[in-house]
Amino acid sequence: MLLVEELAALTAPERVSTKLADREQAARDESSCAPVLPDVVVWPLSTEEVSRVVCYASAHEIPLTARGAGSSLEGNPIPVHGGIVLDLSRMDRIVAVHAEDLQVTVQPGIVYNRLNEQLKPYGLFFPPSPGGSADVATIGGMVANNASGIYSVKYGGTREHVKAATVVTGTGEVLRLGTRCRKTSSGYHLLGLLVGSEGTLAIATELTLALVGLPQGRKQGAFTFPSEQAAVTAIATMMRYGVDLAAAEFLDRRSIAALNRFQGFGLEEKPSLFVEVHGSPSSVEEVFASAQALCEEHGGTLIVLPGGRNPWEVRHFTTRAIQALNPQAQTIRTDLGFPISRLPDVVAESYAIAARYGVVLYTFGHAGLGILHALLREDPRDLVRWAAANRAKDDIVSFVLSMGGTASGEHGIGLGSRKYVRQEHGAALELMKGIKRLFDPKNILNPGKIWSDEA
Repeated sequence: MLLVEELAALTAPERVSTKLADREQAARDESSCAPVLPDVVVWPLSTEEVSRVVCYASAHEIPLTARGAGSSLEGNPIPVHGGIVLDLSRMDRIVAVHAEDLQVTVQPGIVYNRLNEQLKPYGLFFPPSPGGSADVATIGGMVANNASGIYSVKYGGTREHVKAATVVTGTGEVLRLGTRCRKTSSGYHLLGLLVGSEGTLAIATELTLALVGLPQGRKQGAFTFPSEQAAVTAIATMMRYGVDLAAAEFLDRRSIAALNRFQGFGLEEKPSLFVEVHGSPSSVEEVFASAQALCEEHGGTLIVLPGGRNPWEVRHFTTRAIQALNPQAQTIRTDLGFPISRLPDVVAESYAIAARYGVVLYTFGHAGLGILHALLREDPRDLVRWAAANRAKDDIVSFVLSMGGTASGEHGIGLGSRKYVRQEHGAALELMKGIKRLFDPKNILNPGKIWSDEA
């Protein structure tokens, strides 16, 4: 096959594959979106190889989709037009640690947990932990989707930590964006534009990230509440009063019940908040006491997790636990972002909409950041209930957009939420399409994502 031979000449024969198993792995992610087989999978090892492959794809107008670990949740790396999948997972080196500047330069394929393990000797870490996928999510994937996570309440999401990048545009041109300065006022913020663009504008091959010091003191805790409304109202109150939490995660009672069945945790099956505080040893006690007092004002009870478990050890399994309850069901996912004061309204309305359509709903997420995942679980073979669940998602997203929210707080638009982009962005969508044409004039980079061809 000529395509394979030419790609092998640009990289190496052992890093180009048309084997069905490799193509099947590259055809899907962790979403419920339908898989699509690429024609070929390529594993580059350098910026130069990425550029050569993109130049080739551009010259022949072959669709090219960059991929990391495939842990995305909205169909972001599914190659809907086939073509080449550029798997960056083998580009996984730490290029340089700039400990004095609290920065690190990495290749995109390095996994989040592995990066932080290697930063521990320097007393540093990269904070926007991606929840239940920190053990598999790559830094490149986090940058592509502007991921946030457990510690984003205090430290911000991925975009706030990307200082510089080497990227390859849709023509194969190599650009170096940003600087290692803490702040710059020079030119347009092209780097910020690339973060969250889901591989549709350019492919990052090196990334310089801002780090923070490992906290001297930390305190974790878990609270149960008499109702979901009480729990989320407590979070909104803590944020309004400026309680300096590092993390604040909400899980509804159904999610807690699913965790018990999946892992036998023995948790109280009540709506729960998991919180963590960072700072000096003395300050964490003071901040945690403030959080506890506000939780108690809303009916919260401080508990000890069975076995003295770390809350994030429990939280890690949430999505998998929900999926395991009914393996025949699939997830219709929302990734809602909204002003934090509206958190109680979003939770209440999500349950009301699900009840109106008679479908199953679970809610959890980085509630301290104003992000909620409302998961609808139904069997797609039941066409009536599957259609009802999709209508419920539409209504939930419309409600959130009506209050100034967003259809994607952290997972990206991908395929799963692209039908909402015009409703959210209006005329600005045409400007986005114009930017896409500048970076990728032949529309080869991850085509069909963020907006549909009709949008």
